[in-house]
Amino acid sequence: MTKRLIDIDDALLDGARDALGTEGIADTVRGALREAIALKARREHVMWLMEGGMAEMADKSAREAVWRGPPAS
Repeated sequence: MTKRLIDIDDALLDGARDALGTEGIADTVRGALREAIALKARREHVMWLMEGGMAEMADKSAREAVWRGPPAS
């Protein structure tokens, strides 16, 4: 982990802290970075769906390659 010295807008930090339910500055910044990464993944998933990803997942073998099937009885 690298220690960095940056200026942070107090209003943005307070808003992020409130949105994330964090208390400290470091936890808030780490949480905001995690959320940014998760947002990118969600956007990519939406684009995949919009570009026909659901049709790809209609193929049972394709689904099984991504998700495990139901537990064995």
